[in-house]
Amino acid sequence: MKRLSRTLTGVLLACSAIAAGSAASRAETSTDAGTPDGKTIYTANCSVCHTMQPPAKTAPPISGLASRYRTVYGNKADAVNAMVSFMKKPDATKAILGQQAVNRFGLMPAMTLPDRQLEAVSGWLWDQYDPNFDTRGNCK
Repeated sequence: MKRLSRTLTGVLLACSAIAAGSAASRAETSTDAGTPDGKTIYTANCSVCHTMQPPAKTAPPISGLASRYRTVYGNKADAVNAMVSFMKKPDATKAILGQQAVNRFGLMPAMTLPDRQLEAVSGWLWDQYDPNFDTRGNCK
């Protein structure tokens, strides 16, 4: 029952994030080069569930995700591709934090943002890496 409650809460939060995302898509903030601003996309769509630092809300914190993607992929291009793929079609086999995180948080809903926005927020997430962040035990 507890897992069902977390899943329903996650779905409701995600629905509100997706609705906010529609507004963000209409009023997309871009950098000077015309690339969508990842931080703005995070704030409008992801911060509902993902905090920057622990403690977690209903999803893993950005600092932990950034650290894990750096460890697993080692380069930004591959990590961004993996993040975009996961956000478009979340699947436990693609969950970078593993089964403990899936058990704790469930899977996020698929994001319906345009690819360039998913790429921008993924690139921004990569840049949030903190080499001093300690990931031990964060998903138990």
